[in-house]
Formats: sequence, structure tokens, C-alpha cells
Amino acid sequence: MTQSENSLVCPQWLLNVLRKHRDAYEPEYDGHLTDHFPMMLLAMHGLGTGRRIIESNSASYVRRLDRAPSHPHNTITRFDEGIGKRAAYRGLISFLDESIARRGVAETLAEYLPKVLSGWVRHAFHGTIRLAYGIRFDVESEIAAGLAYLATAGTDERLENVARNATLADRFVWPPPIDVVTDRFDDRYEEVMLADTFAVHTHIIEDNKVSVAEAALDIFNHTRGFFALHMVTGTHAFDICTKAIEIEADGMMNAGLAAAYLTIGAPMFVPDAKPKPLRMDFAHDVKIAFSCSDQARRLNSEAYQQAFNVYGRKFS
Repeated sequence: MTQSENSLVCPQWLLNVLRKHRDAYEPEYDGHLTDHFPMMLLAMHGLGTGRRIIESNSASYVRRLDRAPSHPHNTITRFDEGIGKRAAYRGLISFLDESIARRGVAETLAEYLPKVLSGWVRHAFHGTIRLAYGIRFDVESEIAAGLAYLATAGTDERLENVARNATLADRFVWPPPIDVVTDRFDDRYEEVMLADTFAVHTHIIEDNKVSVAEAALDIFNHTRGFFALHMVTGTHAFDICTKAIEIEADGMMNAGLAAAYLTIGAPMFVPDAKPKPLRMDFAHDVKIAFSCSDQARRLNSEAYQQAFNVYGRKFS
């Protein structure tokens, strides 16, 4: 499979599948696991996979998901009403669908995304990732879903403050580890934010976007860890989201990644580690392949191209 810019334009059949799926299923299942179905399908399409193969990978995935409630959802009249409230997800989708239909994607994102961007690490980046896929492939139903999911995760003024006070430096350095005793990602993230040890290590460097994205890739290349993977796909997503609203957010990106690094246990790694063949689950395999392919092109990064040559091999 080869990728071109044209492959990022979704055919109508895929738009229909994504809209039907969004309206039928919740964004999480089994209490806290994230529905990767929309991103999985879009990543496959972005890597050049044909309709028959995409549809054949769809049927088995949805069996695990939770159906959307059949009863009417609470109406949201202001975006801020739903921030940090999981029960507001459906109401936010309706609110954002109406905003996009009336005002367009660009204006909707410009008004509402900055309100919730500080929560971009929550839910292991998944709200940010789902929104970014919607933006990258220009899928309005997924833009609404991703922004709604990101909003329900809540904001983080503490991270915003760290980002605001980030200082210039000659090189990017990951913060030293701290003891974190809980298990779930969001609980561990809260411990990290309460400890507040990484603020003094949050810096902005020259060529920040490329250098820090490649630093996150180093961690994954060495550890091949599940949440280290999300640091890579989350960094890719964050860049897409901030570019869509035309803001520079290097401080927020670096602060979020520093917090995430501590959240996943500050794993030891070797810089410039070479990628090795990967075997996780299909949804995560295809997402890391697409992120590496897209970052190689968007950042003109040889490191990401090398990673795609390995992680994307099974999709070639």
C-alpha cells in the first residue's frame, strides 16, 4: 500500500460508515477502554487499504463496544456546559454538529478547541487523537466526536500554567522519574500533576516540533511500550490539532509529553534507538504505522521514515 495526499480524502462510503458508527456506539467500552474503530479505519485508508479489506476488519471489532443509549440525551446550549462531564458527550456532539453545519469546521474549531486543549493528555491522548483524525481526513462527524470526547475529559489549568512558564533551552531533556502508585493512566496522570516535579524541566528548543516528536519516537523505538506508542500518536495528533487553529503551542506539547513520560513510569531508553518489528493489536499497529508515515512527510523526518519502513511493513 502506498500513501499519497489524495488518499487522505475520504470516499462517501467511508464517511457513511464513520457517521453511522459514531451515532451507534459510545467512545469507551468496559468502563474505560477507548473505541479505536474510527481511527483504525481512517489509518487503513490513509495507508492505501482498499474498501474490501477495511470492511473485513470492521465486523469483529465492533462486537466489543458499548451501544449508545437509546434514550434522548441532555441538550447542551453552551459548549462550556459539557466540559469535564462524561454524560455530556452526546449533547456535545449535537451541539458541535449544529455549529459545523452553520458556521463550518474552521470557525467551530477556532472557538472551541482552545477552551479544552489543556486536557490533551487525558484519556491517554485519545480525545486529541480522534479529533486529529477527523481533521486530517476532513470528516465532520469525527471532528464533532473527537472534540466532544476531548471536552468531556476536562481541562487542566496546571498543565496550562507549566506550558505558559516553559523556558528556552539548548536541548530537550526528559524529567527524572517519580514514584507513582496507581494503575490507570488518568489516575497516574493526576499523581504526576499533583507532584508537580516536571515544571522546571519543561523547555522549548530550536526546531522544537521536529526534535521533540523524534524524542518521543526514541522512547517507543526502544521500549515498544503500549503507552509509549500513545506518546507518538498523541504528538502527531497534537500537531494536527494546533495547526488547524493556527496556534503555536510548543510549551503545551512539551509540558504534556513530560507529564506523560512520568505517567508511564519514565522508562529508560537509548536515544536514536532503531525500530524493530512490532506486534500489538491490529488497531494500534495500523495507527502507529500511519502516524510514522504522516510525520515523515509532515515533518520531513528521516527518523519517522525509518520507523514507518519497519512498523508499516505489514501494511505495504
